[in-house]
Amino acid sequence: MKTKFYFLLILLLAVGMSSSARVKDGRALSGNSLTDLGNYSIVKSEVPMVVNDQVLDTYELVYENASKPVKIGVINEKKCTTFLVRSDEIEVQYMCQKGVFGVKKMDKKYRELDEKSSDSKMDRINYLSQRVITKNSKTEKEMLGLIACYFPVLVEKQYQAQL
Repeated sequence: MKTKFYFLLILLLAVGMSSSARVKDGRALSGNSLTDLGNYSIVKSEVPMVVNDQVLDTYELVYENASKPVKIGVINEKKCTTFLVRSDEIEVQYMCQKGVFGVKKMDKKYRELDEKSSDSKMDRINYLSQRVITKNSKTEKEMLGLIACYFPVLVEKQYQAQL
């Protein structure tokens, strides 16, 4: 079981880093999530995410087998980049802090959904395994690709169809 998990982890990391385009240029970042949600594309959102009166760079993560896009808001700080990842069912944040990139529950100051409801739709084992995804510095593009590959397995299977 551990071998399968590590193999999936390595494969997801490789796919996330080998995405085919740049988001900042207005072109889509795309790849295969290696999950039931299938291929993904990430494009700059026309409707920005606003958090605490701050307008964030916002992306839409669209999976071919999902009904709605997932929104990703980017908060750039001096030593940390925070990605607020929101669907209608679940919200988490992925952070790059001190050279470590991984998932974290949404801070209260960013939260829009009910914490218990969001947490109940999260796969606890995958959440814990994603606390540290990589210890190497990544570009924003690479981190978005990692989110696209890791986020689907964070959501309990029965809720993936609602993404």
